[in-house]
Amino acid sequence: MSISVTCECGRRFEMLDEYAGLRVRCPGCGGELTLPEPASPGAWLLPEEPEPTATSGKAIASLALGALFFFACLSGLPAILIGRDALKDINRSKGRLRGRGMAISGIVLGVIGCLFTLAILMPARQSARDAARRAQCVNNLKQLGLAMHNYHDVNDRLPAAAIVDKDGRPLLSWRVAILPYLDSGSVYTKFHLDEPWDSSHNIALLESMPSVYACPSDRELKPGMTGYQVVVGPKTAFTPDFKLLRIADFTDGTTNTLLIGESRRAVPWTKPEDLPFDGALPLHGLGSQHGYHNNCFNGLFVNDSVRFLKNRIAPGVLDALLTRNGGEVLAPDSY
Repeated sequence: MSISVTCECGRRFEMLDEYAGLRVRCPGCGGELTLPEPASPGAWLLPEEPEPTATSGKAIASLALGALFFFACLSGLPAILIGRDALKDINRSKGRLRGRGMAISGIVLGVIGCLFTLAILMPARQSARDAARRAQCVNNLKQLGLAMHNYHDVNDRLPAAAIVDKDGRPLLSWRVAILPYLDSGSVYTKFHLDEPWDSSHNIALLESMPSVYACPSDRELKPGMTGYQVVVGPKTAFTPDFKLLRIADFTDGTTNTLLIGESRRAVPWTKPEDLPFDGALPLHGLGSQHGYHNNCFNGLFVNDSVRFLKNRIAPGVLDALLTRNGGEVLAPDSY
């Protein structure tokens, strides 16, 4: 039988009980200490740790759930939580429960499963957001188209590309002219229509831009700027001499003529600036800014329909979409 002794230095060693009561020297620090007398036979024997008698069910469950992430990604979080509880139970059992390795493995697999789930869900979430922004952009253009048609119903003409003075000089954009038909009449009445867009009075109204003029997909768009523009040309829906056109003037058909599109270059929304097109040179600038909409753009046609168009449309096809009376025939899949 032996006596277990712990020195002040922390060194623990055992001596035969026949040396009980004697002074001995610690082999670690050299200090002297007296071996105690055992209070009863076997009192100084170290207690034996119990042999594990069972494996933690929670550890098994954690490992199983962690492994299930290969088939069901959402099992990762339960695997982590159950594995954590299993480790607590094993630590409190004082050796009666096994399964520490299983619990740890379950937690690790659960973490991997959660990360894997996030890797799958994040792109899907972003795709859903992009789709919602694109739908809002479509709705914006439809509202602009409806305002154009309401303007036509009241004035028997579509608005010109600009509000002009008595000498034909452009002062304000068509975007200002249709404000009364966008439920923004209160903003419209604040403008001095006989002054240019950047006069000391009108320039302050840049900050009053209705949200319908901002594409939600263009997160780099600055306040007061818009990418919604018309194409100005001799044969387009908006002429450079600011002639007012009727719907009847679109002999190519209202379903085949572009009215408003998205531009790669934003402009102040009140400024009479849009996309010029004379038919001789290719049109540059039509398309979504900064590559949003997956390098496509929304286009509003005269019949108030909105279509998703490629940023890079063949020049001949684009010319046909822009002209109101060119007589071109286009296949539906050409753009």
